[in-house]
Amino acid sequence: MSKKKKILTETVNPEFSESPFSSLDPTGLPEAPTPKVTSAKHAPKSMDRLGQGERLEIRREKSGRGGKTVTTIQGFPTYLGEAKKLKTLKILKTSLGTGGSWNKNTMELQGDRRNEVYHWLKESGFSPVLAGG
Repeated sequence: MSKKKKILTETVNPEFSESPFSSLDPTGLPEAPTPKVTSAKHAPKSMDRLGQGERLEIRREKSGRGGKTVTTIQGFPTYLGEAKKLKTLKILKTSLGTGGSWNKNTMELQGDRRNEVYHWLKESGFSPVLAGG
């Protein structure tokens, strides 16, 4: 068995105390792009007037879900298409900070989010209604 050589940590090597990137020359490099900041609370400009006054029913359901509460939204118009429905779900989930999915023609969001969903859909041009109990 050979003994391993120990490295002393008490003395600081001046070569390693600086940033490894400090010796690089940035001349000729393009400017760094500025990050695009968007608010997750509101829909992007392309989705602002998604609805045209269509009535959507927002319900809170709990039965048959193992005690979990789910917010369901029914009545989306067929002219939206599958791609816009998925995009709408993604934006809504991001703005609310929750999970969700499409189940046939019903959007399902985790938790009781009726009030937030109501206001979001109202801003998007729909005519939401709080249905059920």
